[in-house]
Amino acid sequence: MPMCFLSRFRTVARSAVRGLSVTALALGASCVLTLALALALMLARPVAALASDDADKASEKGNLPEPVEGAVSMLLDAVGDRNAAPGKGIDLPALRAMLDFAMQPAATTEKALPAKRDAGYGIFYRSTINAPLEKLLRYCYDPAIPQEAVFPASIRSSRWQPDSDIIRNGVRLWDHAADPGLADAPRVLHGAEREEITPDTFSGCYYAYTLNRLLVLTRHEGRAVLVSVSRQAEPSTVGRKGAIVGKDTDWEYVYSGVPGATTRGISWMDTYMYDSATVTVFFEEQPGSKNTGYALFKWVKAGWANLNVVQRKHIRSGAERFLSGFRQVLESDRLPPAETIAARTGEFDRMNEDALRTALSDYCVRLAVVGKEDSILSRDDFWKIIKDGTYANHLSRDELVSALLKNYMKERLGKPSLGS
Repeated sequence: MPMCFLSRFRTVARSAVRGLSVTALALGASCVLTLALALALMLARPVAALASDDADKASEKGNLPEPVEGAVSMLLDAVGDRNAAPGKGIDLPALRAMLDFAMQPAATTEKALPAKRDAGYGIFYRSTINAPLEKLLRYCYDPAIPQEAVFPASIRSSRWQPDSDIIRNGVRLWDHAADPGLADAPRVLHGAEREEITPDTFSGCYYAYTLNRLLVLTRHEGRAVLVSVSRQAEPSTVGRKGAIVGKDTDWEYVYSGVPGATTRGISWMDTYMYDSATVTVFFEEQPGSKNTGYALFKWVKAGWANLNVVQRKHIRSGAERFLSGFRQVLESDRLPPAETIAARTGEFDRMNEDALRTALSDYCVRLAVVGKEDSILSRDDFWKIIKDGTYANHLSRDELVSALLKNYMKERLGKPSLGS
């Protein structure tokens, strides 16, 4: 679950400009290398100060009850252990203590703050989705439905890896959620997903990484519950320049493949998502409820030169973006049946690359028309790959499938088409 974490760079850039002295500029005129070093040093000072933001630093220990912190640690340890199971790495009493906390009303846990971890500072976020849990499981945990179909504002592409339990065992979680036996014998699945996110709303950067995954389907207090745990397996690929076309809520993105940031002044930065960890709890608000409770514990460590520039407010902003896009899909009365989305994905998967590019050709022509007048798409890094309607030629087979699937979902959900 991605997030917007580079918004502080605007402050950094302004601080750097204010700090440039006449001497530094003179040195830059005579020696580019010296200027680059001086600029790097000046940038590092305010970023280090920001990274140790007083509010975050004072709250490193968080305020969650100790049993809840312990349960979160237990789950994050279990996500990396394929042998973890109830009674063997997954302690059910600890899990229930965490669920008691996560399932409280939002007003009760509004000021909840997880402790800082290796994956950086964290947040707790509580909300509600106006759709039943069974529906959520049907759309989100069928490997035949790629994640970009249901999380279009946050995910460019995401695929379960072949050795994941959810694929090998053919588990249909939505068929098991009502089983009362899950209270004492939860269904546990391990796996991994390869994920690439949409461009960050400030920097324009996008990243790809592998997530180790743990799913625990259980019942608690008479309600069906899914606990989804993820931990980044290794640092992400370097941040690359992406563009948000129009409004972010239109889910229209272009991917250059060029390392760096899209925002001017920081375009030279090689940024990474170094680590992330997430514990998400989806649960029936009441037994048999048509609404799904949503509780999120999330930590992110990201930046450049091994500096973590993420603050809690950035993680929360990303969580809100993620949930907003998800709601627009799952709560829509125009959402196609899950079987229809899976079938359409299968059609795309069976097409050869030439057919996929042909299917995307009209879109690419419209993109070139829009790009000519767009302040970002008209830049060299983007214009050279979209001019003359050639954007599809720069996409891999998997990227073509993801682009076509997202366009299909936009059309079915009544989103405005490109250029309209």
